[in-house]
Amino acid sequence: MSKETQYAEQLRSLGIYDPAFDGAIHILCIQERELSRAMKAWKATAPSPKDAPSITDPIYAEIAKLRRDILARQDALGLTPKGLQRLRKQMVPAGDSAPPPATGNQALTQLLDSIRGKHSAGTP
Repeated sequence: MSKETQYAEQLRSLGIYDPAFDGAIHILCIQERELSRAMKAWKATAPSPKDAPSITDPIYAEIAKLRRDILARQDALGLTPKGLQRLRKQMVPAGDSAPPPATGNQALTQLLDSIRGKHSAGTP
């Protein structure tokens, strides 16, 4: 199974997949491959196999940038907790106050529901 297929499947299991996400998923996979190549190139700059490469190397700056870009893209797709919460809030129909029920991990859904119950019970 390709990485793109895995991401699409994750989004389907979360109940937020849309075919419009395919382009963003493709770019995310490209960025992850670039990160892998940059990490390999950075590790090759180590003076010896026992020593760590320098974090002052310009390649490391590119690695940090790719990591930020990947995280931002994952967030935009809803593949991070913050991004998923944002997407679910956008999906709430007018008049509803609760996010749509999750169709993915039942244990996680139960945990989130119990947290919501405790939080709403503690508010005046």
